[in-house]
Parts: sequence; C-alpha cells; structure tokens
Amino acid sequence: MKNTSEFLPYTEPVLEVQNTISDFGGLWAHLKSDTKPTRRETKLMWPEAKLILEFLGRHLPKQRLIRALTVLSDHRKRRFLRSRIPKYGSLNKGFTEDELVKFLNCVDDHKALLLFTFQAVLGLRISEAVQIHVKDINLKTRELKIHNVKCDRLDVLPIPPQLFEQTIKYISDWEDEIVRHEGYLFYSEFYPRNNKTPHIRTDYARVYFTKALNKAKLDETYAISTGSQPKLMHRLTTHSLRHYAITNFAKKNNGNVMLTSKFARHRKINTTMVYVYTQKEELYRSIDLLQDGTLEKIRKLQEIE
Repeated sequence: MKNTSEFLPYTEPVLEVQNTISDFGGLWAHLKSDTKPTRRETKLMWPEAKLILEFLGRHLPKQRLIRALTVLSDHRKRRFLRSRIPKYGSLNKGFTEDELVKFLNCVDDHKALLLFTFQAVLGLRISEAVQIHVKDINLKTRELKIHNVKCDRLDVLPIPPQLFEQTIKYISDWEDEIVRHEGYLFYSEFYPRNNKTPHIRTDYARVYFTKALNKAKLDETYAISTGSQPKLMHRLTTHSLRHYAITNFAKKNNGNVMLTSKFARHRKINTTMVYVYTQKEELYRSIDLLQDGTLEKIRKLQEIE
C-alpha cells in the first residue's frame, strides 16, 4: 500500500483554501467559465493553485512537465515581456530637428529642460538620465559616468562643450537644492518628507515630457497595443530623444555603425540599427545610385542578344 503520509500536511490547507474562495466561485469555477478573476480573487486562488502546481511538479512525467513549463513561459512572455522586434516598421520613432527645437522650446521646467537635453545629445535612457549625480561629472576631462541599466556596467561619454557649460551653470544656480538632495542634479520635490527618492522618478519625468509634447502639438498615435489592456501607442516618447541622438550621431559619422554602436552603448550592432532612422528620400537616392551600374550591365547583355 502506498504511503500517503506525505500528502497529509496538504489536506487541511486545501480544504481551508476551498472554503475561503467558495464565495467567489473558486479556481475551478473560473476554469469552467473562462472568466477573468479580479485581483482579490486571484490572491485568494493562489494558495490552491500553488498546491496543484507543486503536486504536478512532483508527479508529472518529464515531457509533460516540460510542456507545462512552456505553457507558463509563453503566457509570461505574451503578457509581460516587450517584443524585441519593433512593431512600427519604417516609422520614425525619433524626433526630427524641427520637432526637437519645437519640443525643447515648450519645456517650462529648468530640470526637465536639462534632463531632456542630456537625452537628446548623449542618447541617455530616461532611467539613466534621472540618476545623474554631481560625482558622475569629471570637471577636468568633461566626461560623464553613466550607469548602463541594460548591461549593468559603467560607461563613460564626453560631454560636448555647450552642454557642459549649460550643466555647470545649472549646478551653480541650484547648488543648495542639489546639495540638499544628496548631489543628484535632477532633484525630486518634497524630499524627504513626502518623497523617499532624492532624484525625480522616471514616471514623473514622463509627465514633464507629455506636458511639453502636447504644448508643442507634436503628439501622434500610430497603433493600439495588443495585450490584456490595449492602449494607444505614441510615436514620440522619452525614448524618442535617444532615437534622435543615435540617428544624429550616425549621420555625422557617415553611418559608421561600429562607432554608433559604441556611442549608443549597445551590446549588439543589430540593436543599434533599429535606432538609426533613414529618411525615405535618402533611402531612394541611395537605391538609385546602387542601381545605375546594374542597369548598365543589363543593357549591355540585352545588346549582345
């Protein structure tokens, strides 16, 4: 006779969970009706679901267990992971020169103006820009230390003279506030009374961005996202400043992809290519130049016949 003692500890919790969620229909009720549970229902169902997963984990054959893990992994990717493949095709997700000037002229806040300028010039991610500290700036070499959030490493980029002067003036003008906020350039409001973070949060920076974008009348939507909570997708976001910086750098360096990849601080060159935008006129002109020699060869072959 099989020893069932190992299952005895689970009997009482299972009964308790079933009694607890009986008012909400339980896990199996949702499975039968295929209805989406509320957050409270999900929280109450989790202990029972965990027991089932643990039981299946102990007793499923290897291949069935692999299939079960694949199902969970697929749902996790579908719901919570962004696709690495851009969904916007040839759409320019970066600012144009005129759009950038118009946008920056509509930024009213002094912190936000310098923050977005750093992004547009050095291609910083918004999460990197908000955390710039006075100690990250080397006054002798004009270099900025960047904590690369994607690769978990420390990068260094030179600060152009004009931006460097703008930054020094900003630090001088707001020295007291910066010191009071532990040295962070883009200090948060109401710290530490109502805000535990000394620098502004990324979501707060995005509020500044959206406000200026709407004021400049540059907001555009191009699609609706897929997923459990569809939402409008905007062409210009805070990341568009990084797109602009990388594209601008590539153009000024004759499309040197290796150099641009170093500037963008990407691990893979393919990622950099997603950021570099080529205007349709440039693309068509390049294609025409490439075709000239080919067409001439075809004509000569046709004359031979």
